[in-house]
Amino acid sequence: MKGWLAVVLMTVMVVAVGLTIGFAPLHAEEAPPAPDAKAGAPEAVPAPPTPEPAPAPVTDTEKATVRRESLMDQLNKGGVIGWIIMALSPVALALIIEHAVTLRREKMCPPELVQELNDYFNEEQYEEALELCNVERNFLTNVTRAGLSRLDAGFEAMQQAMTSAAEEEFTNYQLRISWLSLIGNIAPMLGLLGTVQGMIGAFGKIAYMTVVKPSVLAGNINVALVTTFQGLTVAIPVMCAYQYIANRIVANVLASGSTVSELMDRFRGKK
Repeated sequence: MKGWLAVVLMTVMVVAVGLTIGFAPLHAEEAPPAPDAKAGAPEAVPAPPTPEPAPAPVTDTEKATVRRESLMDQLNKGGVIGWIIMALSPVALALIIEHAVTLRREKMCPPELVQELNDYFNEEQYEEALELCNVERNFLTNVTRAGLSRLDAGFEAMQQAMTSAAEEEFTNYQLRISWLSLIGNIAPMLGLLGTVQGMIGAFGKIAYMTVVKPSVLAGNINVALVTTFQGLTVAIPVMCAYQYIANRIVANVLASGSTVSELMDRFRGKK
């Protein structure tokens, strides 16, 4: 407590000394003028102060020149790189919608196909089941077809074939959504490219300017900031969507694999 009190006192003293020094010239100017050497000489009458001109009113033309920028104006400041980044946005949106529709569990492992294959297996109609798998293409039928093709080799051979087919299908799903990952990674890099371009233009102008004017540099700096903003605006939601879809693919593959295993488990005793 004493330490804080000492600091406060020292601060007050420093401020007081500063104020004293600052007001010292004012007191010096208020000192009376020295008497004139010549006796009886009339004192000079000071000239009246010149009034300062009133500031000119702002005209309607000047008010019209200062306008609020629209969203399109901000996008145009990003230049070619900014428009490339914005063009990636609808592409990413289309991919997200397509993956959300096609990479569902109902598409990867349709319940009606499970029931139909189960009926064929109960009636031992393996040729019809294999033909159904050749017509319908999804995770369920591709893995089941790989197992049925090794039916005569025994259950272990069937299981190995189904495992390889499941891994191949999972890899294909990952490759399908890799375009989202590419857009999510390249968008901020394009924004960084625009940032570097804008800073190069700004420093290039500084090198040839005797007096640096902020208004001259504002355009290049604005390009740098706009492209960075555009890149992050596209990349953040795209990467979130990519991670969500990737996690859902893993969950759907595991659930569909369990369904296929239950469906093909009836061949376990076959040698």
